[in-house]
Amino acid sequence: MDKYLRWFIKYQMYLIIVVTMTMVVMFTPIMADHEAQEIENLRFGGYVALLFGITWAAAVICLVIAIKKEDKRFIYPYAAVLVLDLSLLILRELYRAIFDNIHIHIVGIAIFIGAITLPYVCASLFALHRLFTVDPIVIQQSAGFVRFDRNEVTGVRQDRPTATSSPVSQVMVME
Repeated sequence: MDKYLRWFIKYQMYLIIVVTMTMVVMFTPIMADHEAQEIENLRFGGYVALLFGITWAAAVICLVIAIKKEDKRFIYPYAAVLVLDLSLLILRELYRAIFDNIHIHIVGIAIFIGAITLPYVCASLFALHRLFTVDPIVIQQSAGFVRFDRNEVTGVRQDRPTATSSPVSQVMVME
């Protein structure tokens, strides 16, 4: 793959990392101070918000490790937290639409921003996963590295102890 396309995909992920960490650092302390009164706002207050903030931070660190090591396994924590958080948000909106009869809230600015960012983040995660799967970086071994076969006996000289060189025969008798 072209190195510029590789850099572009990684740049997109770094942009997502910066935005995610900025949101986590800015909004987690605010949401942790607020205590949730209703069950639908449980994710947005108290210890649950703090737990989600810590989880998001850990997922972002895993994503940075994935980009640095080019290991696709470290992409999965970020994707899992994203799916979990989105499913909780969708369930909250459905609950509010059914029980609170709030139909106008669903068409709000949050849905517009989510409709723009969600495909961008998902497509970037998918592109990074494909980059690491289809075109991994080939690690070249240095010329000085030699791998030895443990089962190989050719050229290995083994000295067997003889009767004259045994430790018993080397004991000096003191008179």
